[in-house]
Amino acid sequence: MFKWRLVYGLLFGVALLVMFYFDQTQAVGWPGRDDSFPPGILFAGTMTLIIPLAILEMRRLLASENVTISLRVCIPSAILCMLWPWLEQLAVVLLQHPHGAAPIAITVAHWFYTVKPHYLVPTVLALGLVGAFVMYSRHQRVDGAMASAGASLLAIVYLGVLPGFYLPIRLTHSSGMIVSILLMVKGADIGAYAFGRFFGRRKLIPWISPGKTWEGFIGGLCLAAVIGSLLTLCSSEFSWWQGAAAGVILGGVGQLGDLLESLLKRDAGVKDSGILPGFGGVLDLIDSPLLAAPLAYWMLKLVHG
Repeated sequence: MFKWRLVYGLLFGVALLVMFYFDQTQAVGWPGRDDSFPPGILFAGTMTLIIPLAILEMRRLLASENVTISLRVCIPSAILCMLWPWLEQLAVVLLQHPHGAAPIAITVAHWFYTVKPHYLVPTVLALGLVGAFVMYSRHQRVDGAMASAGASLLAIVYLGVLPGFYLPIRLTHSSGMIVSILLMVKGADIGAYAFGRFFGRRKLIPWISPGKTWEGFIGGLCLAAVIGSLLTLCSSEFSWWQGAAAGVILGGVGQLGDLLESLLKRDAGVKDSGILPGFGGVLDLIDSPLLAAPLAYWMLKLVHG
């Protein structure tokens, strides 16, 4: 099983690096126009493809507890919550360079910019809640309606709102900043596994994840700190100790994200959420970066304003 996880993890990592490279170096423009889309279009597109797969896995976990969610409600709601920072910038670009754009696109951009797009997320959450009740009760069912609505909001927030914090980071920083965050977070995961396997003795939280140990947790933090300090060699924005501190903080929160997903799987009574052999699934790959996203955003906000 470890072999398959390693193979799939490496393939996923290489694909992400290629995407980030082109996201940074290639200016993607409008057909027939000279101006480009806002930064992060390839990242936004990649997340738009990943979110439906993750929600499918989430629905599978919830089904184990006899809880159903509507894909027609959760998928578009989660994607909109993830995209809203980029859509705001897209509206600005359209309004600044309206030539050649369809009139309806300009109208939508003007409306979107005027109504304050940061209200989009709470509006989508409210509509998602209503939609979940409607979709569940349309077959004249009442039992389980609250569980379905709550699970729908869980899926939308977990897989839509949380990854949405990476887009404002990308809009104000290079793709390298997101790569750095992911390296620290996933480095903590790798360090925790390696140190736990060879030196692990004391269980961390056995009732959630019996395989995780305190030795692995501390080892993961140490590796994330080393990665964070080394990454500062590629940038003059941060000192080595700031990089190390960021590694410890983001690595620790990332491991909490991994425990959160373990809690969901244990509640559902399944070992893996994915459908490929020996592969934990998309949720296993993104669980730690998801929880680290809002913290990374606010850390950068505090440093750079």
